[in-house]
Amino acid sequence: MWLLAMEAIELPLNWEEVRNMYNRNPRSKTKRGNDFVVKRVLDNGLIIDLPSGEEYISRENIERAVGLIERGTQIRGPADYRKLVYDQRPAYAWAILRDLGFIR
Repeated sequence: MWLLAMEAIELPLNWEEVRNMYNRNPRSKTKRGNDFVVKRVLDNGLIIDLPSGEEYISRENIERAVGLIERGTQIRGPADYRKLVYDQRPAYAWAILRDLGFIR
């Protein structure tokens, strides 16, 4: 985060690093331990492979969550993600944030 005229300016998530990380290891687990695979990282989001089929998680929502976390908001689990960010596959989106190192 850069400070300019006493205002914080968020830098976007390095999406190329996200793409490289999931190209190297596409497997992940939800907070409850359910396995899933990040099938593709697109310019505007991620496609995850679930038993019920492919699902999409938007880059915009992941970046919104990162911005909240960087400003001190805690996203403790999928319920917080749903409430604070968006109701778009919150268990998987939360796991992606954990994979990226924004959540422990």
